[in-house]
Amino acid sequence: MNCAVIVTRCRALVCVFALLGAGCSVLPTEGGDESVSRVRAADANAAGERRLSKASPVREAQAAETESTPPLPDVDLTPQLLFQLLASEIAAQRGQVGSATATYRSMARETRDPRLARRATELALSQRSVDAALPAAELWLELEPDSRIAAQTLETLQLSSGRLEAAEPLVMRRRELARAEDELDAFYSGLVRTLGRTPDKPAAHALMRRIAQGDEGLSAARLALASTAAQAGLAKEAIGHARQAVELSPSDEQIAVTASRLIGAVDGGRVAATDLLAGFLTREPDALEARFAYARLLADAGRKSEASEQFEAALEREPDSPTILFSLAQLAYQTNQKPLAREYLERFVSLPETIQRDDNPAYLFLGQLVEEAGQLEDAVRFYGQVGPGRQFLDARIRQAILTARLGEVEAGRSMLRQTNVGSARERGRLTSAEAEILRESDQPEAAFELLDEAVARSPENTDLLYDHAMAAERLDRMDVLEASLRKVIELEPESAHAYNALGYTLADRNLRLTEARKLIEKALELSPDDAHIIDSLGWVMYRQGDLEGAERELRRAYAAAPEAEIATHLGEVLWRRGKQAEARDFWARAMNSDPDNETLRETLARLNVEL
Repeated sequence: MNCAVIVTRCRALVCVFALLGAGCSVLPTEGGDESVSRVRAADANAAGERRLSKASPVREAQAAETESTPPLPDVDLTPQLLFQLLASEIAAQRGQVGSATATYRSMARETRDPRLARRATELALSQRSVDAALPAAELWLELEPDSRIAAQTLETLQLSSGRLEAAEPLVMRRRELARAEDELDAFYSGLVRTLGRTPDKPAAHALMRRIAQGDEGLSAARLALASTAAQAGLAKEAIGHARQAVELSPSDEQIAVTASRLIGAVDGGRVAATDLLAGFLTREPDALEARFAYARLLADAGRKSEASEQFEAALEREPDSPTILFSLAQLAYQTNQKPLAREYLERFVSLPETIQRDDNPAYLFLGQLVEEAGQLEDAVRFYGQVGPGRQFLDARIRQAILTARLGEVEAGRSMLRQTNVGSARERGRLTSAEAEILRESDQPEAAFELLDEAVARSPENTDLLYDHAMAAERLDRMDVLEASLRKVIELEPESAHAYNALGYTLADRNLRLTEARKLIEKALELSPDDAHIIDSLGWVMYRQGDLEGAERELRRAYAAAPEAEIATHLGEVLWRRGKQAEARDFWARAMNSDPDNETLRETLARLNVEL
């Protein structure tokens, strides 16, 4: 069908939209403000004049759905206008959204048709282009001044981009509508979310103060003020508004929980948040969500026994609550009550099937608990209970590795190879786990070959490259190790561990120490609190002959992570500095925590020391 026939058959611009299938809207809908794409294509077959008449059948169909449809302009649907519409939609479909947006906005100014301005806004928003969406939304509201969705779209764009002064009249207008319709709670919660994207937090709070004038007796307004005050760094004011919100609604659990969260987020507010919930629970002892929030605050403050008491009190009221049981298991684990943690988790997975929950996290947690206790058979059983979901891959990898440690190496490898995964990175994780099985079964060459083949298939998988480097180090293939780690650094310039691994390996082998130190210092710059990188720095300083500096850095590393490897390094430095008794003490600690540590055994043999 050529353009002339289309022009003859179409009664309105909206027919063209229907023919094109346009209007995949990214905006919310409002009553009667339907996207032009919803108009039936059958309307395009109606004969009639080439006018955008207010009395067209399309117009009448829209009016039948709602009485709030705005009046539309009378505009000749010229071949030029039709061509612009067609060209704009084709451009948008081909990804040339910027030019399509500009053309729609130009046509909207020319025709005064709000639907074209709306389409321009939608296209700009689909590309997250605020600069293009703002003028389109302004034109849309100008052409359709009674449209709530146009007003709210423009308001949101202005607020989130920091144009608060321009947005204020629109916000005030929407507040009055919300007040008339008794929807102020929703208004304030939505406004808080939008202002959260505003870069100027003090200005956002100042706007909220002006908007909330007259609503100070409303809990939602007080919470909104508390939120913007907290974001603006006004801790005292935020705490005051949050407390007043609770005073206005002393029995509302949701308000109490929200207020405590806001108070707890500001500097020095955690104690106030804890006190607020303690007072609320005195009034409302059956409020489980508030009790949960209270228990978490106690746990975060290190008051583990009090937190446990709160969870136990909640469990008395809901003995079959999966959430409470899992929380108690976590808390018991954090307080080193691992048998109790296992008890809670086994209660969790034994709950009746009628109680909705996800057993996978509990089975994964159980597997980790018993693996730490050295009960490998139980760990394999629990990991095997984890079904499809977020925890599945982690569980399957641990199940396979432990199966191999129990003497069934080929069964563990087969388990990994038969696991179906959805991405190349997940497949890489399975390959790395198989390589670990081979290393642990004293097959370092096979592990290296496996990773070598995997890297050839996926040369930009940084996890595989890192493991490839570590496998090469075991075979004294320094050329491969360095090439793989430098490839990781090239692909991920912020990878502190790659810099550290290369620097430490050079230092440990007493090679290119100046370069090794620069690599380690770069790693420390990227991750300044990492104890293992601090250990590397101490070790390279030791290799360079700076024993005093090495001791200082290794003591700092050990204080952050008292591990056998770090203790072994520190012991050697102390031994060289004539502090033999203290060196033996650190080596003894390393022996107690990890008696099979290779670095410890090599160091003691090299220095001819017996503990």
